[in-house]
Amino acid sequence: VGVMSPGEIESEWLNTLAEDPSVLIFTETTSNLHHPNIIPSIDSIVAPIEKAEDRDKKFRELQPEILLTFGGLVVSKKIKAFLRDYKPDEHWHVNENKAFDTYYALNHHFKVSADNFLPRFIPGVIKSQSEYQSKWLTVRDHYKAKRTEYLREIPFSDMWAFEKIIQSLPKGLMVQLANSSTVRYAQLFDMDEGQSVYCNRGTSGIDGSTSTAVGAALHNDGPTVLITGDLSFFYDSNGLWNKYIRPDFRIILINNGGGGIFRILPGKEDTENFKTFFETTHQLKAAPLCELFNFEYLEADDKSGLQKALKDFYTPSDRPKLLEVRTPANLNDRILLEYFDFIS
Repeated sequence: VGVMSPGEIESEWLNTLAEDPSVLIFTETTSNLHHPNIIPSIDSIVAPIEKAEDRDKKFRELQPEILLTFGGLVVSKKIKAFLRDYKPDEHWHVNENKAFDTYYALNHHFKVSADNFLPRFIPGVIKSQSEYQSKWLTVRDHYKAKRTEYLREIPFSDMWAFEKIIQSLPKGLMVQLANSSTVRYAQLFDMDEGQSVYCNRGTSGIDGSTSTAVGAALHNDGPTVLITGDLSFFYDSNGLWNKYIRPDFRIILINNGGGGIFRILPGKEDTENFKTFFETTHQLKAAPLCELFNFEYLEADDKSGLQKALKDFYTPSDRPKLLEVRTPANLNDRILLEYFDFIS
């Protein structure tokens, strides 16, 4: 399931699908779907298989016969690669307007909404005995336990900070995720059902994330938080140059001094002028912008500082707030890559 608004699928139909032992439901943070039998962190399932000696056997065990897709575009590159290499027998996409052939296997486009399709489709499905779901839910539970263990061991970093930030989000909050590393880190953790999560994916670029969050917050009934990286934030900082920003608007800025996600891509770090043209390293801080646009400014650069700053970050205030979290650029890529080794 790709990008969907909260409540776009009735819980009755979601529950029926999720309780079928032959069905696996993969979602992302921006799917806004919640059920105990859902797998919300796709890469935590696929990445360990990629590293396995018997990867072909395991991928064939995961390979679906029928792929049913809803919603908009999917963030995970790993699920795209898997389903393109291990194609389903049938791929059906349900959407009133568009059908993206993301996995190069599309057989049919049902031009209706998911809530119109499922009440017609599900009653005709004959449940069969299967261990497909239970097998992969066991794998999911394993990586969740390993993730908890790993997070206890790692130093202050992007990944450690994201866990604490997501844990701190209050119910009833609209969460706006910036593109690139922010939306990808968010996929590794479970969001609470009480939050609505959005990301302006566009063409997967960093431009417009701040402006989108400011505009969405203006029309939201409750408070809004934008979680963003440094390049995305500074690139679109003119989105704060208006008189419509509400005092319950919050920004959490993960500042690792550049486009740290490019350190994760193989081969790029050895490229000439890597820091200038790929990582775009800088020494910028958000404090001057907060003074310019009348934001309350907070800063954290270690574990205790972040936990202290988050404690009262969402309490009502007269001004919007920005929390700048400064993480070590030279550690973040290694910690993320070693996470997938650790859970394998």
